[in-house]
Amino acid sequence: MDGSDGRIVVLVVIAVILFAVGRRFQRTMDTWAGWGKAVKAAADAAAKIPGARSAAWAAVRSMIMIGLGALILFAVVANAIRFG
Repeated sequence: MDGSDGRIVVLVVIAVILFAVGRRFQRTMDTWAGWGKAVKAAADAAAKIPGARSAAWAAVRSMIMIGLGALILFAVVANAIRFG
């Protein structure tokens, strides 16, 4: 291999190294952007937790009240049938 072939091989090796570094850099940038989006999504989800918790407790209280109302109604109807 003479001098010009060696230079071509060196240029090809440098080009492959630059390509690999560029691809790694692009992947790093994409991963960094994805991490930023994930942090924002987590913050948005964390902000929704208190509202979801209060809605869940409101639903439980509502279900208890409806259950008590149904129980009272059942007792009234049972007494009406028994004494009617």
